[in-house]
Amino acid sequence: MEKELCASLLAANHAHIGRSLKAAEEAGIKRFHIDVTDGHYTKELTFGLHLVKDLRKETKSVLDVHLAVFNMPAILDTFLESGADQITIQYESCDLPQRLLGLIQKHRIISAMSFIPATGLDRIEYFFDEADIISILGVDPGIGGQAFVSKVLNKIEKAASAIAKRGLKTRIAVDGGLHRENCRLIADAGADILILGSGIFAGPSIAGNIQSLKSALTAP
Repeated sequence: MEKELCASLLAANHAHIGRSLKAAEEAGIKRFHIDVTDGHYTKELTFGLHLVKDLRKETKSVLDVHLAVFNMPAILDTFLESGADQITIQYESCDLPQRLLGLIQKHRIISAMSFIPATGLDRIEYFFDEADIISILGVDPGIGGQAFVSKVLNKIEKAASAIAKRGLKTRIAVDGGLHRENCRLIADAGADILILGSGIFAGPSIAGNIQSLKSALTAP
């Protein structure tokens, strides 16, 4: 399966998010990651419901809403009719995650479960046949500028192997600490969706960044 780049809007210019999204789309990006944090599970407040609704009017690309919050059931409920194509819930911050995945799927929304680097594969593998996408974080959430945790590569490889052996269609996303120099390594480990923020939006040319990433992924 072809590897897919996903642009994390947290790294975009917040004064021109719509403009940045369009520039990324024109360069071939069809999936966008929207971090929703509550200032409790992570220190910062990021995006919210109204941004998702407004972006839905502006694009047909996949909008992936990542809820890294406490009080997950109540907050999830507000996003089920937001226009999100995918909702990613953070495993470590919610109770009854299996029920919440079922609720997302009931609304015909792609379901994803996200896991911090310290969460072991024994916890993750339970959800291989419950979630549409398993999202493996390469850094701890809510702290900018972290380097990709190298131990996560082994987790990606083992998850990809187990999913393939079971004949499942579950995809693996990797989020946090990705850049041009390591995205090929992470893709080769088994990631299907590579989520990048500054790797796409930093610098003078969004299109140039995306072309550089695509070249890194397809180089012999």
